[in-house]
Amino acid sequence: MTARQYRKRVFPIAYSSLAFFALLWVQLPSFAQKPHERDSVIEQIVQDTVIFRFAPGEKLFREDYKKNKTAIFLLRQSIQEHRQGIKTGEIKVRVRGFCGSFGSSRINLQSAKNRSNQVKSYFITHEELKEDNFQTTNSVYSWNNMSDLVVISYLFREKQNEIVPLPPLPEDTTLITKIIADTIAPESTSQVYSKADTTKHQTPESMLTVSHEEESLYRWAIKTNIAYLAATVANIGAERVLDEHYSVDFSFIYSPYTVARNYRLRFLVIQPEFRYWPDSPMKGHFFGFHLNIGAFNISVDKENRYQSPDGFYGAGVSYGYTLPFARRWAVEFTIGAGYIHTKYDTYYNIPNGSRYKKNTPYNYWGLTKAGINMVYKFGK
Repeated sequence: MTARQYRKRVFPIAYSSLAFFALLWVQLPSFAQKPHERDSVIEQIVQDTVIFRFAPGEKLFREDYKKNKTAIFLLRQSIQEHRQGIKTGEIKVRVRGFCGSFGSSRINLQSAKNRSNQVKSYFITHEELKEDNFQTTNSVYSWNNMSDLVVISYLFREKQNEIVPLPPLPEDTTLITKIIADTIAPESTSQVYSKADTTKHQTPESMLTVSHEEESLYRWAIKTNIAYLAATVANIGAERVLDEHYSVDFSFIYSPYTVARNYRLRFLVIQPEFRYWPDSPMKGHFFGFHLNIGAFNISVDKENRYQSPDGFYGAGVSYGYTLPFARRWAVEFTIGAGYIHTKYDTYYNIPNGSRYKKNTPYNYWGLTKAGINMVYKFGK
């Protein structure tokens, strides 16, 4: 091999190796900095954000819950430092409320507003602020996988749109850094709003938009009372959700049986019911008001048969509980009591038996509804 051939073969390899090591050398500082990136993010969060936590499902602001005392301390420092700008209206306190622990989007949004107002009221009382000193947005979204909190992200100058960070960390930064590190999940730090992320902070409409999953609510259900089915009584029901707390239920019960000559169980019952759900429809407790409309032709011995020529009617109140056990399936337990009025005719219980009593009035007070319903929900 000649020297010229040797140079053609070896030099390209050498140049490639040199370029590779140069690239590696350039990248090493960035690799070395990565362990500190989370610390810098945490420090930025501490300086620009204070978090007030609420217990899930609870609306009362408690100063001693979680790390609320630390958040109060940090925000009070910032308010005192920028009090003059806040008082003149040049600086606003940015407040965002998040709630997702209740059953419906409407309740969550109302709860977020309530929580934001409680936090603001605390500082209005203790720091002599006014409602006009705050700019508030409330949302049913979660913030960094946390949904029961009020976040005060930063203070900002309203005219120049300049963000005013919270005051520097106290001397004991280890404690505060640990608080924020425990509060924010490691995998979510990249999603934390930074100073440069002003678009999200300044777009309240996007925060008030309800996600598809949260607004999804089954509007219809069909059901059958398995307790009646066990007694061979055919029945079917349907329920329609009206809004966040109300629904209408409609049950149809029919028994056409003549079991024996001395035993006849023929009746038709329609039970419409108006329901109130404290939480959300088709989930948890409910209270209802129902009507009873129907007719009967029954006999339980060999002597008499009773028939309602004009039917019967009545009303009652009920209580129930719906327990979902799958995405669309639930079990509903219900019981009700009330009043029923009817007039019936009495016949001799023989084939073509004649009537010997007419229009006997009867008023009933007692159990008017009971059931264990298998429910299938549909129609988001």
